[in-house]
Amino acid sequence: MKRWGHVLGVAAWLVITFSFCGDAAGRFDQKLLIDKQIVHVLNRLTFGPRPGDAEQVRRIGVDKWIDQQLHPERISENPVLDAKLKPLETLQFPMWQIMEKYAQPLGLIIRPPSQLAMNSLPQQQQARLRNGSTEERINTLAALDPDTRRLVLAAAGPQILEGLPEAVQQEATKARQDEQAELQKERQRLMPPLNELLSQEQIRTGRQGTKEEKLALLNSFDAQKRQQVLRALGPGPFNDLPELRREVMTITQPQQLVNSDLIENKLDRAVYSNRQLEEVLVDFWMNHFNVFNGKGQDRLYLTSFERDAIRPYVFGHFKDMLLATARHPAMLFYLDNWQSQVMRDDQLFQLPAGIQRPGLNENYGRELMELHTLGVDGGYTQQDVVAVARALSGWSIYDIVKYAEFQFNPGSHDRKEKVVLGHTLPAGRGEQDGIDVIDILAHHPSTAKFIAKKLAQRFVADDPPQALVDRMAATFSKTDGDLRAVLQTMFSSMEFMSEGAWQAKMKSPLEMVVSAVRAVNADVTDTFALAQRIADIGEPLYGKVEPTGYPNTGEAWTNTAGVLGRINFATALVSGQVAGVKADVSRFNFKEPAVVAGELLSTPPSRSTLAAIDKGIQDKEATPSLLTSLVMSSPDFQRR
Repeated sequence: MKRWGHVLGVAAWLVITFSFCGDAAGRFDQKLLIDKQIVHVLNRLTFGPRPGDAEQVRRIGVDKWIDQQLHPERISENPVLDAKLKPLETLQFPMWQIMEKYAQPLGLIIRPPSQLAMNSLPQQQQARLRNGSTEERINTLAALDPDTRRLVLAAAGPQILEGLPEAVQQEATKARQDEQAELQKERQRLMPPLNELLSQEQIRTGRQGTKEEKLALLNSFDAQKRQQVLRALGPGPFNDLPELRREVMTITQPQQLVNSDLIENKLDRAVYSNRQLEEVLVDFWMNHFNVFNGKGQDRLYLTSFERDAIRPYVFGHFKDMLLATARHPAMLFYLDNWQSQVMRDDQLFQLPAGIQRPGLNENYGRELMELHTLGVDGGYTQQDVVAVARALSGWSIYDIVKYAEFQFNPGSHDRKEKVVLGHTLPAGRGEQDGIDVIDILAHHPSTAKFIAKKLAQRFVADDPPQALVDRMAATFSKTDGDLRAVLQTMFSSMEFMSEGAWQAKMKSPLEMVVSAVRAVNADVTDTFALAQRIADIGEPLYGKVEPTGYPNTGEAWTNTAGVLGRINFATALVSGQVAGVKADVSRFNFKEPAVVAGELLSTPPSRSTLAAIDKGIQDKEATPSLLTSLVMSSPDFQRR
């Protein structure tokens, strides 16, 4: 009870403290002293300082260190990171290869013979069966040999069977039932139940045995039985065994494996990369152009989206990133533009019964302006939303299951004249309409202001000074949206390096967890539990359903449940209770609380933090683990 009383007391202290977290405590025209400048840039341009980072910045100089981070190609990457990313093979695969290898569970792709038979018919026969008259369909079926006829009838849908004699309908029903029975037998052969594969003692070992016992059991089987056993056991028993977890996910949840690799990539880079600003910006822009990993195929598309549409452009021109995201299958699928179609005047043919064209979809057009460029108050109207959607009609995906590549489909595009934000797009220009929309939005003054403010919110304060935002927006407009130049304007400003910006931001769950890992220089051998902790605190990675992305300001992270989650994580981290993460706090042995706090924060702790630590260690042994968890639970650490 005493422990929980202490935890709840700290939580209440944090919630009260952060109820004012969006307001800067100091002045934006009062420059930080050099010691604070060093800690400030490490808290804003990285995922938190590691032991020795402050000394490195002091040695190099603040301005030179910032310039290096703005040019990551000049920084040698950490070889530890390269070694950790090497096993994650999906990170390097092109989209088609991800689709080919990970779209379906290994060994369970059972293609119904009926579909193969239907697809193997000559195109003319297929057309007659799908669109022909009743007599044409009857004659086409009668011309098939008995085996092919049975398979084709098993595949026949209502459109093909409509109006056919009752005997043919019954023949089709029986053919479908027979095929389903055969398919079920094949599935049972491939996936026998666990009690047919293992004895009760082996089942106990597979579910509850030690790592060595589980490995010995699996290694005693041939390849086919090993696969069957892993499929029957599922991933649960192997959550703490990265190698086996990866193997079982490949067999049972290959799409989840792709997503798992992407999450591990993010966390390993955040913890270990020397090019910290690049990783902070990749996270920022992925959140800006949010895509939810739980929507259908997007779990497979997101790897390429981050690698090909975001990462190459974080120091480049905004327009290039905007176009890359607009054309990427992940965004086209997430906001449904791949299905957006407009019936053209020269295509007024009768569609088959039961078939409807999806029609114009405004989802992407609206979010493109509201969330990606102009902002909600950026000066656009509903008419502009419709015009942008029309301009982007036909921007689609070629074969979402097999290749997932961008494709412009002229047959779905609105060819008529459009007016977007006062700009006339002449009729009949096809894909160029969408390219021009991207150009119009990228160069609009509202986009410059919206992007400038959002960056200033991330790096300066929740409510950044308008004068700074205006200067950043002017740089954006003058340099054709050069994001590196905009960042340079911000980082060289008085406002960024001011008392007003000092500790004015609350860390997101990702930032808090990673900064804690970095502060104690923990060794991360498995990110699975780390990612779960971040999700528990409120930020499932790649898991934001709404296109808004996660909040860029602190008020969303100050609820009691989230604060308790942060305290519990800090305690678990230093107690060795986060699987796959080993924190060594022995360097704090026999050190005073103020010294421990200063080393973890890279700056002297506040009086309120020292008072809370003194209260937290009353009647307790001031162990390094207890002191570290108290410091990590403090507002001094939760702010950046």
